[in-house]
Amino acid sequence: MKNARETTSEAGMEIGSASVGSRSFVALLDTFTERLMPRTKAIVESRFGLVNGKVKTLEEIGREYSITRERVRQILASAFSSVKQHRDDESFLEASARIETALRQRSGIMGADELLSQLSGSDMHERGALSFFMECLKTVKEERETAVRIRSYRLANFSETEWEIVTGRAEAVLAKTRKIMTADELYAEAKKSGTVPDRKTFFDYLSVSARIKRNTFGSWGFADSSEISPRGTREKAYLVLKMEGTPLHFKEIAARIDGSGLQRKGKKTHPQTVHNELIKDTKFVLVGRGLYALAEWGYSRGTVKEVLDAILRKAGKPMTRSEILDEVFLARTVKRSTVIINLNAFFEKIGKDAYTVKK
Repeated sequence: MKNARETTSEAGMEIGSASVGSRSFVALLDTFTERLMPRTKAIVESRFGLVNGKVKTLEEIGREYSITRERVRQILASAFSSVKQHRDDESFLEASARIETALRQRSGIMGADELLSQLSGSDMHERGALSFFMECLKTVKEERETAVRIRSYRLANFSETEWEIVTGRAEAVLAKTRKIMTADELYAEAKKSGTVPDRKTFFDYLSVSARIKRNTFGSWGFADSSEISPRGTREKAYLVLKMEGTPLHFKEIAARIDGSGLQRKGKKTHPQTVHNELIKDTKFVLVGRGLYALAEWGYSRGTVKEVLDAILRKAGKPMTRSEILDEVFLARTVKRSTVIINLNAFFEKIGKDAYTVKK
């Protein structure tokens, strides 16, 4: 398969590797907007948030100048055309080289938000200038959001067919396993199903898929899976416990939810909310004082007395204290002394060191 990272000219690669990235996109764009008519320049600045960082809609600009949104669109198109006529200008070459280099480094395609953030950071003026240049590049194409792919930018000769093959194979693997997978597991299984590109390209392609996502812990799965995009406190707690693989106190679960980025920015998970949600859900088991485990791990619900009763009835015969403790610790996280107290209080002792249910 053709590697999309090799799709730009040698001249473009030389520009991208040279020390030409010192000027901001705003400064690069200024060399062109200065040549525009005053009204056209003002409309460009409003549309791309170049003055106060606020992007205005076509309708808002139209009302401001008492013109139709279609007329605003035409004025913007003329501005793009004016800049395109100077593609050999040093400022244009620098802007295009930085954009193309970022795309080459991601196998020729990149999510729009990620690309804009990578090249402009949080500066809305920079983002606006960068977005303007995107409209003028022949070598870069914008892909609208669809059912299979997020809004993204790609190199003009990026292979759509190859992308569809790669993402299709990844989807087939996930549909077959019906579980989330580590990157190593997913790539290994995809290779078994047919020819796939190198590992980096494989995951660069998946990064713009709308159907497949990676969760905050690095596991891959279908985007609508609760283990990839958990929505409520219970789903987030479940994912934290599953990834941790061991019981956690509800306060620790709350801290992990916030620390892992599962909670919305600026919002805090309250420990008591976690406790209230998990205590009534059968997928979770309270295995100690505030400690929760997943029921699928084999932990038993109920009091220590109830756990002991179930263990002894299942055995159908007296068990030594050591045997009982081993079984209890598989089902619950509890102190040894607590188990012994319950054995002596509620069960019949046989000989020196064995117990059974009372008749």
